[in-house]
Amino acid sequence: MCGVRLFLLMAFSALLIMPCSVSGATPPLPPLLTVSVSNDTLSPGENLSVSATWSRDESFYRPPQSVDVQIYSVPGGSFVAGYTVPEDERAVFDGDTRHFRGVIASSELPAGRLLLVVVDPVSGADARVPINVTEPGPDFPKIQVQGYLDAVFFLVVGVLLVVLGAGLVLLLRRP
Repeated sequence: MCGVRLFLLMAFSALLIMPCSVSGATPPLPPLLTVSVSNDTLSPGENLSVSATWSRDESFYRPPQSVDVQIYSVPGGSFVAGYTVPEDERAVFDGDTRHFRGVIASSELPAGRLLLVVVDPVSGADARVPINVTEPGPDFPKIQVQGYLDAVFFLVVGVLLVVLGAGLVLLLRRP
């Protein structure tokens, strides 16, 4: 009798471990996100106006309050800058459509071909548009240095937290 119980327990455990399909596990359709820019070639002193439209025809995702704009260098694929674009308050409100509008200063962008990626932080839907900046902005080196300083700061804070946590553990272990 004990052997039968052990066998049934092992069989039940194997059923829990085995992958099986679950109906309804397919994620909902992502919303449609479209992006447009004021000008795909930026001259010095000209700012980039970004407009995004979020639409959920058959999606169950809730609308975001803002969308994230990430800018990448086309040749290398390296991250250049990130911005948050808020919802356009002047746009007509519709239950299934949201409009977002923002301005990115060209003085903060490097020269060359860039890829602007707009991402919905709720669903992960994205839209892309290439842009070309003819001359580097005068503020770009400062922005780049600030990004490096922020990364170093967070690295140092992380290391200090680990060291302080290890020190606290050692103090608590002492009799």
